[in-house]
Amino acid sequence: MSRLSEQEINEIRAKADIVEVIAHYLPITRKGRSYSAVCPFHDDHDPSMSISAEKQIFKCFVCGSGGNVFSFVQKYEQLSFIEAVYKVAEIVGIPLERPQELMYERIDPKTTALHKVCHDTIEYTHYQLRTPDAQSILAYLHQRGLSDEIIDRFELGYNPPNDALYRFLHAKKHEDEHLVDAGVVRMGPQGMNDVFYHRIMIPIHDENGNPVGFSARRIGDGAEAKYINTQETPIYHKGDLIFNYHRAKGEARKEKCVYLVEGAMDVLALEKVDHHNAIAMLGTACTKEQLKLLSRLGVDVVVCYDGDQAGRNATYKFGKLAKGILSFTIVENKTALDPDEIIEAYGRDELKKTLHKTISWIDFLFAYLMHKYDLENYSQKKEYAKELAEEIASLKDEFEKKNYYIRLRELTGFDMDVKEAIKKPQANATYQKRTYLTYPKSGILAAEYEILSQMLHARSACNYFRDELGYLLDHHANQLALCMIDYYRTHAEIQVADFLNTISEEGVKTQLLSVAQWELASDEVNMEALREAVTKLKSCMLDEKIARLVQDAQAVNDPIEKAKIAEERNALIRERNALIQTREE
Repeated sequence: MSRLSEQEINEIRAKADIVEVIAHYLPITRKGRSYSAVCPFHDDHDPSMSISAEKQIFKCFVCGSGGNVFSFVQKYEQLSFIEAVYKVAEIVGIPLERPQELMYERIDPKTTALHKVCHDTIEYTHYQLRTPDAQSILAYLHQRGLSDEIIDRFELGYNPPNDALYRFLHAKKHEDEHLVDAGVVRMGPQGMNDVFYHRIMIPIHDENGNPVGFSARRIGDGAEAKYINTQETPIYHKGDLIFNYHRAKGEARKEKCVYLVEGAMDVLALEKVDHHNAIAMLGTACTKEQLKLLSRLGVDVVVCYDGDQAGRNATYKFGKLAKGILSFTIVENKTALDPDEIIEAYGRDELKKTLHKTISWIDFLFAYLMHKYDLENYSQKKEYAKELAEEIASLKDEFEKKNYYIRLRELTGFDMDVKEAIKKPQANATYQKRTYLTYPKSGILAAEYEILSQMLHARSACNYFRDELGYLLDHHANQLALCMIDYYRTHAEIQVADFLNTISEEGVKTQLLSVAQWELASDEVNMEALREAVTKLKSCMLDEKIARLVQDAQAVNDPIEKAKIAEERNALIRERNALIQTREE
């Protein structure tokens, strides 16, 4: 079996964001500079697994599981290391020819064929957009404010009339059956016909960036539908897809939020104002699968549906499904316009201002439910109060909860604040504080952590340790130090996520992860701190030797032997005192 080199494995690791890969399997939540998730490797209820985007490692501070992106996939899917490498490459879209021995998950050749049909359709229609026959269509897109950069990024295209796309794909040797199954061609009375003829083409991809379908806009006015989308196919399932998810996910995590809009053109409208973290639901009510995709992002969702009644209804339906699953706010769009119409009517700055004005789910309900219930009618006003009270009761923030109850009472006259629902802790109740970070308890362990941490930063620190000390007392710490010395022989620096791949002993891996995530570690090499830690460790080692000699002397009766031990002990004491003096100076 052909083997991947260390360089190839490290290149795959460098291109595979561990946050993105773990989010492929689990819902994640951003916490400051890192992310957290419920650990899948033990019976976890509160998120105890930390994911470091900076160091590209994960660590559960309850069960101890940890590692890099390969370690996670290997353990989660119960694979060998090399199988995990190929799986990670597949998840992030790195083309690798999987050896026959690793074909544990066969790719359906028909699925591959349909993706290829969609890919070739995108290339053809994108090219056609800049041909002389499509000058007016390109001009129309420019008039709509879509720059060439946006057109190219989203691979917008034009499907000419007269079944030109079918003839092109047929010439590319695609089977007619695959063209029909991909949803770009259909069988008509006169033979094969293009589905999206004389329309602007907007490609749709799955979460991994595979092309799966299209949304096609009519050109000009007419009786036909303004937009037609790919019908359900073996690779296009509308309820499982989110438009622009594969492009927006990285930017969303960078900006810590994602904008959820109604359609593809709304995504393009936000692109016009330099918001590259917008996605759309493809005109369908939000499904559980789409919620899972949103939760994988681990960021706040900003709902920006149209400002008309249909848009408000869609916001209400989304909120009912997403509450308790996602963290989301709602853009307070007081116009009856969609994002593109806001730009057209008031300019780009107005859309930016609108996107900035957000309200909570409860604030949205206060206004929205007034249109659902008639507050002049007692029974309906009571239903209004009951629905709002139910939503308020689910809030975790007691301050918000209290103020919303007051607001509801002032509006309806009903006091829905159920005091007994908020129970105070019993006086005799005992609580066990949960500590995730375990710091070194003794001076020796603290010194060893400092030494190992400095060695991770630079070869110079590693060389200093090797020349001045050479070993550590803790077995796993000492093995880790030896691994680092060996690694620096062939590498200029240590990337923890890559270094992990070279270590086989689990205890040493655990030691590395603990040191890498030590919160007291400096951000760069600090030779002064290293020298102090080495000196401290030498002093501790001398103290242990002195204590052993004292015990040995107590067990010896021969006065000459006692004198020899005493002389050795005194020499060690003098050496220790000299070290202490050096530290103080």
